[in-house]
Amino acid sequence: MLKIAVLAVAATVAAPGYSATVDDADVSRLTTAGGERALVFRTLVEEAWVSGEAKERGIVVTDETVDESIEDSRSERSLKRYLKRSGLTLPLLRKRVRASLELTEIRNQVTEPAAKSVTPDQVKAYVDANPITTEPTRTVRIVRAKSRAEAKRVLARVRRGATLKALGAETGEVTATSSDRIFAAIFRAPLDRTIRYGTYVFKVIKATPGRPLPRAQQEAQAWERLATDAQADALRAFTAQFTEKWRDRTSCAPAYAAHPSCPQPPSGQAAP
Repeated sequence: MLKIAVLAVAATVAAPGYSATVDDADVSRLTTAGGERALVFRTLVEEAWVSGEAKERGIVVTDETVDESIEDSRSERSLKRYLKRSGLTLPLLRKRVRASLELTEIRNQVTEPAAKSVTPDQVKAYVDANPITTEPTRTVRIVRAKSRAEAKRVLARVRRGATLKALGAETGEVTATSSDRIFAAIFRAPLDRTIRYGTYVFKVIKATPGRPLPRAQQEAQAWERLATDAQADALRAFTAQFTEKWRDRTSCAPAYAAHPSCPQPPSGQAAP
């Protein structure tokens, strides 16, 4: 009888005071349940990386917190269906949830200092270079006819002395950012002149230019923008460093050695 060798361990992640394994059986189980094998392997390896990083950072997610997270997200019946459909075992799900909670805390440790690094001088310089004003608006009296012919008749009545208000016009305020072409026509129109545009007949009765927002409001918005950018930059830098650090701490079985999550030999050298 032909015997097929099955890998016991697909990958081992080891660091001072930390060790974790990715079992080939788990990769196979999740692949059979519909996952793409390379993606399944990467996900399991990265979960091990996250838990190792959390340990180094002193982040502790208790078993109780993990179980509460699972219980809060699914009923017992829903959980059983999910485990069956996904191929996850309860221990694998607990690992996944723990890693997700740990990753949230890691990201907080990375992004909070980045946001706090934004200085008042940076905020001031940003506002000076990117002043924010309110949108200009126009107050318009407008009639929407059922057809172009009807709109022409409305315009003719206005020219004979009828008012748009008497003809059922609505009065409202519009901004230049409105997407409909009629709004662009309204912003091109001169004040106090009745104009037909397609099936619309309107008159602009007031034009309000954009005004600078209060300085404090501009600076608050600038800080949000700069802090968001700083956090994104910090996360990008962390992700690159994190991946390189933990990939170097990963040992992969030969069948997985070519996977990007595994250390790669120098250019020109074949993997063992």
